[in-house]
Amino acid sequence: MNNSKEPQWELDDEFKTLTITFPTDPPVAFVLDTESVSKLIEGAGQIRAEMPPPHDETWEGGQMVDAVLDPRWYSEADALLGEPLLHIRDPRYGWLHYALPRESARALGTLLILQADEGPADDQEQPRKN
Repeated sequence: MNNSKEPQWELDDEFKTLTITFPTDPPVAFVLDTESVSKLIEGAGQIRAEMPPPHDETWEGGQMVDAVLDPRWYSEADALLGEPLLHIRDPRYGWLHYALPRESARALGTLLILQADEGPADDQEQPRKN
């Protein structure tokens, strides 16, 4: 038995199944296909949103992150209120969906244009405002 107190995650050689082995006595393992892994991620995310402590509401700029480079995205008007609905594809989590009030969408759009036009500027940090 593995002496680690953490579950062990192992992807099979064909990248088709994930085995998660829990360090219980005896060990318990779950073998999940792609669809089951996606359902696990979605379900865990929904439950995590209800658990304390909540994720931080604010972000401190300048931190190192594991960013997705140039993700696919799509934007459309929300069918009910007509407000911006932003879809961003994350290879880890699939399509994520964000409904933005017009004021927040306008602030985000303005900031993105500013950053795209000016490029990096260490002395002129433009914080998110919403």
